[in-house]
Formats: sequence, structure tokens, C-alpha cells
Amino acid sequence: MTHWILLALLLLSDPAGDDHGAGLAYPRAEIYQQVGFADLRGFQLRKVGRAWQIGVRLDRYPNPASAPLGFSLAVVAVYLDTAPGGEETLPGAGLSTPTGGGWEEAYLITGWGAERRTAGGERETAQAWRDGDWIWVQTGLAERPRAYVAAGIYDPFEPWAFRPALPGGGAWYLDGPVSAPRALDVIAANDAAVYASGVLPPARSRFPWRALTSGLLALAGAALLLLAARAR
Repeated sequence: MTHWILLALLLLSDPAGDDHGAGLAYPRAEIYQQVGFADLRGFQLRKVGRAWQIGVRLDRYPNPASAPLGFSLAVVAVYLDTAPGGEETLPGAGLSTPTGGGWEEAYLITGWGAERRTAGGERETAQAWRDGDWIWVQTGLAERPRAYVAAGIYDPFEPWAFRPALPGGGAWYLDGPVSAPRALDVIAANDAAVYASGVLPPARSRFPWRALTSGLLALAGAALLLLAARAR
């Protein structure tokens, strides 16, 4: 009997409403007025059996083109750092990795499926599926990679499927400088810093200082109330 072991080692959330990248406005065509479809809400790496799976979650999943994965307006790129060195430019997203970072393989996810791409130009179809609000992609990686995650508006005519910007925008273009990053949302601790610098750090867990502080304050308050009650 085969025993499958599922181990989730990275689960990150991202706030809603931060899907405007470097201050870009959505195209003016009617289908793009349902904001939130390029808004990343979560990213996950989990190991099932011997290989890692990538999970991404978007805020909304409109599907005017009836794509098989249940959404058709967004594109998500997950660039994986699996070895020393690598390509530091993040094509499609229009950002870069930190110096000395880099990626070796990426997974481009649309409503029509996923494609594995390498920094050397190789391309092949990857297994992808929907499970509730999560989109999952199977990799062949046995070792945990570092990941750079970005989302944008799907454009089937662009090499990396991210819709570009033009000054003044239009029905099918983002409104912004031509040179602006095409990613509308990223998994990062500080989106503003990413777009100001053009550098996207790898997705990583942040220590929950705010939750810890709130918990300690609540415990301190309860202790003071208990001491006051005993002093009466």
C-alpha cells in the first residue's frame, strides 16, 4: 500500500485590495471592472509524497471566457530558486530578484492551465487543478525551493501573459508608464517597497509580532484585573 505524506511548510496570506501594483489602473473594458481578480490572497508550498506542490489563492474568480480552471482574467507567475545563481530578471512581472538570488524554473498559471518554464527557455505543460479557492500546481522538485510570486491581468498575446501598461490606459491596457512593472500584486511584506525598488524578495514567513504583542497585552490586562479583584 502506498502511503502519501502531506507536509505544509509555507503558508502565507496577503491583504485584500492591494492589486494596483505601481499605482496602475485597470483597463477600461467592462470585463475588468470586477476588481479583485488579480489580487493575491495566499501562497502555499506543500510537499505531497516526494515532490512539492505550489498553491495560490486569488480574491475573486470571474470567468467570462469559461476557462477550465474556473477563472480567465488573471495570470500568476511563481519563479522558483532551486540552485545557486540563476536568472535575476522576473519576466512578465517586470521586477527583479535581489542580487545573488535568481530563479531556475517558473510556473506560469492561467485559467487554461499551468506551464513550467526554465530560465534557459524550455517550456512544458504542468499539472494544475482547483480545490475550492486554491489553485494547485504539481512540480517535480524534491527539495524545497525559494519562491517569488506575482499576479497580473492575463494577456494571451504577451510572451509571459502579463498585460502591459500605456499612459492613459485604454480598454485593454493598464493605465501607467510603459516601463511600469506589469505585476499588480506580489507576495511580499511591503508591496510599496517592492514597486519603489523594482526588487521582489522571496516569499517567506513573517514572525507574527503584532499578534504576539496583542496576546501579551491581553494577558497583562487579565492579570491586572485578577490582582485588582483579589485586593478588594
